[in-house]
Amino acid sequence: MQNIILVHCKKKNYQIDDKGTFSNQSCDYNDYAVNVCDEVIKSNGIGILTCGSGVGISMMANKVKGIRCGQVNDYDSTLKAIEIGCNVISFGARIVGIEIAKQIIDTFLSNYHKIENNEVEKEISRIKEENYKK
Repeated sequence: MQNIILVHCKKKNYQIDDKGTFSNQSCDYNDYAVNVCDEVIKSNGIGILTCGSGVGISMMANKVKGIRCGQVNDYDSTLKAIEIGCNVISFGARIVGIEIAKQIIDTFLSNYHKIENNEVEKEISRIKEENYKK
């Protein structure tokens, strides 16, 4: 799926920084989640993560301070993730087909900066308070 997605993104002229994996071997997705999330924080950007189900990688992403990762499965859940301020999304490569994966990516990348909502800012502040208090 990764190669098909990369070709799709190049055709759409999306700027992407592929953080891997670069083989078909089983891997520790936690390392990849942290690498992507660190870059999202550093660049004040957005990120897209995949693993088999999308669950484990999203859990790890949400452990990184400043990351709000939503697990998405389709167009509607992707829009909702944007609306509630997710700066990273994840989906399962074994859960969604390639066409749905393309739709998720197109939706996230083309709509992310279009939605502004003051209520979302309040929710993000509350999430930060709850997640990062000592």
